[in-house]
Amino acid sequence: MLFKRELKRNLKSFLIISLVCSALAMYVIALAPSFGDDIQKILDLKLPQGMQKAFGMKDLDYKSAVSFFAIMFSYIYLFYAIYLAATFAHIVSKEYSDKTAEYLYSLPAKRLHFIFVKLSVVFMYALLSVLLIFLVSWFSFGVFIKSGYDLTPVVLMAVAWLLGGMVFGSVGFLVSSFFSRTRISSAVSVGFVLFMYMFQVVISLNDNISVLKHFSPFDWFKGSGIANNGSLSLTYCLAAIGFSAICFYVGIWRFRKMDVLV
Repeated sequence: MLFKRELKRNLKSFLIISLVCSALAMYVIALAPSFGDDIQKILDLKLPQGMQKAFGMKDLDYKSAVSFFAIMFSYIYLFYAIYLAATFAHIVSKEYSDKTAEYLYSLPAKRLHFIFVKLSVVFMYALLSVLLIFLVSWFSFGVFIKSGYDLTPVVLMAVAWLLGGMVFGSVGFLVSSFFSRTRISSAVSVGFVLFMYMFQVVISLNDNISVLKHFSPFDWFKGSGIANNGSLSLTYCLAAIGFSAICFYVGIWRFRKMDVLV
């Protein structure tokens, strides 16, 4: 019953993020055959080298359709991170904000069960949204590029979106355990995502503080690095998984102890 209710409640946001990001992916892949190397000249005119580096557009071979697709990586990453941060921030805290937590916890099931059911819905939608974006991208490569492309970097980009998005989603969930009002927790969580995005831009523009990139999830996964190397950093992947696990664990612990009348 609760699982179906949460599926329906979060369906709209899932469809919006999936369709928007899928449309962006299809759009940029459709443009690839038309622009080719010309896109580098356009970028050089419009963006300084530092900004190109910040957005993961530097040192890409635009003769490759996959490299051209990497232009859109950071934008999809940003939108996806905002979606997960906002969704995880309200998935449990909404019951406290709406004063329905007391009723749920009075049902014949443990509090931990309700928390896990709610989280499982967001995890499922998070995975399905990335899968849908990847499938649309794969379809678009087949339609517009047809041949001569390597799908491995695209798969890795999808994995990077999921891992990076979970970092911000876990932060949103943890933040929500400190606030009884959903609007506040969602605003703080989305604000954190935007701050970290701007943070990685600042890091890219200033070599003197480049060491700080190790603390920026947006620097852990770059479309240009994935397209050029065809791999993800194992260190950053483990960091993303470990950090997310800690935030979810602490958030769950706090919700288990939280007063339903808060």
